[in-house]
Amino acid sequence: MEHKKRSKISTVGLVAMICIMVAGGGYGIEDLIGSVGPGMTMLVLLVIPFIWSIPFGLVSAELSSAYPEDGGMYTWARESLGEKAGFISGWCYTVAGFVEPALFAVLSANYARGFFPFELNSFQYWMLCAGIITVLSIVNFFGIKVLSNMATVITIVCLLPFVILIILSFMNIQYNPVTPFKPEEISIFQALGQGLLIAIWFNTGFEAVSTMSGEIEDGAKKLPKAILISVPIISIMYMVFIFPALAAVGNWQDWSSEGPLSFIELGLALGGEALKWGFIIAGTLTSLMITCQYIAAYSRVMSSMAEKGQFFQCFAIEHKKYGTPYVSILIGGIVAIAICSSGSFIELVGVASILYSVPVIMMFVAAIKLRIQKPDLKLEYKVPLRNKTFIAYICVPIVLYAGSVFADNWIVGLGLALTSIPAYYFFRYIYKKGRLWSVDERVEQTEPA
Repeated sequence: MEHKKRSKISTVGLVAMICIMVAGGGYGIEDLIGSVGPGMTMLVLLVIPFIWSIPFGLVSAELSSAYPEDGGMYTWARESLGEKAGFISGWCYTVAGFVEPALFAVLSANYARGFFPFELNSFQYWMLCAGIITVLSIVNFFGIKVLSNMATVITIVCLLPFVILIILSFMNIQYNPVTPFKPEEISIFQALGQGLLIAIWFNTGFEAVSTMSGEIEDGAKKLPKAILISVPIISIMYMVFIFPALAAVGNWQDWSSEGPLSFIELGLALGGEALKWGFIIAGTLTSLMITCQYIAAYSRVMSSMAEKGQFFQCFAIEHKKYGTPYVSILIGGIVAIAICSSGSFIELVGVASILYSVPVIMMFVAAIKLRIQKPDLKLEYKVPLRNKTFIAYICVPIVLYAGSVFADNWIVGLGLALTSIPAYYFFRYIYKKGRLWSVDERVEQTEPA
């Protein structure tokens, strides 16, 4: 999909966007400690980069270089696996695109309601979620350059409370931060499985900015570089955020993003009210930025599908001045507002996990097929591994992820994913005539008669 205007985004800005999308400033990683224990948390955080984050980042980088256009995982599946697979990938990503902004709007509202001097009732809480989505949807009208600048500023601001926490933690070390290895009531295999599930959730999203690559000047070169820089930063960040504080405060069994020991309470314990409010403000800003970027990412997939005749054509309409798919942003926001009232954060996570797993697994398969069909393909960035080694390596995260996504509400998520089958035939029927539907048809129609 060609855009009238490509934005000049710095690598630093792209790294900031990726780090916020993937790590969210580190908020929520407290659940790993409280669920599986300090020692298992250390093991999982040491292992997960090699079996998940690195292959995910490498594949995202290579496919971003191979297909430097809007659409991300939808485009990769379509170009590599064909129109049917592309549609299924894009459809699941699109339906997730209605759920995920609602999910993170709920998370944003959970932080933001701390600023109100009174308890919000259910309607007021929903209005807060709706207001968040509305404002962030409007921000998205102005394009990726604005998002990049916002992400850079918010990343810097949100790191400050963590830096202070780390310094104060080293000044108050009292406990061994890696004992006990796991909770007594669960087996080592249960702890490992649960730990990997949580860690995978906190290490997905490296591909999200790639959905906007068609709007980035020199995106084929900058995006892979930004992804590769982000992987080690995020892995190290998780470690330094939790283990010094764990050594200072202890009480690992109480660590949870919902309390009694979240980063907010840790800030209060080590730095008083000032640091507590620093974490509240940082958490609010981070969750707002995640919501904003999810709106941006998913709107580009919807727009790209519409441009290729696989979704309602109105979703492809772009803003005359900014070149953003504002109709896609607007409709996605309206649906997300409606979804906000239908479930809690954790319930929405279960639905989104299944939907998201389909395009993720297809992404890995697309990378394998690209290497098999075009083993000597020259790219701006190509993972420096032999084809057989590369394929064997990325089979690990495929197996790992396929077995980890059956969380709460997975039946609802699977049901929504299966709607891709009737939806495929519906859009193929209504847009078949006069549309460039399949890759093969596009080639045939460009050949001289």
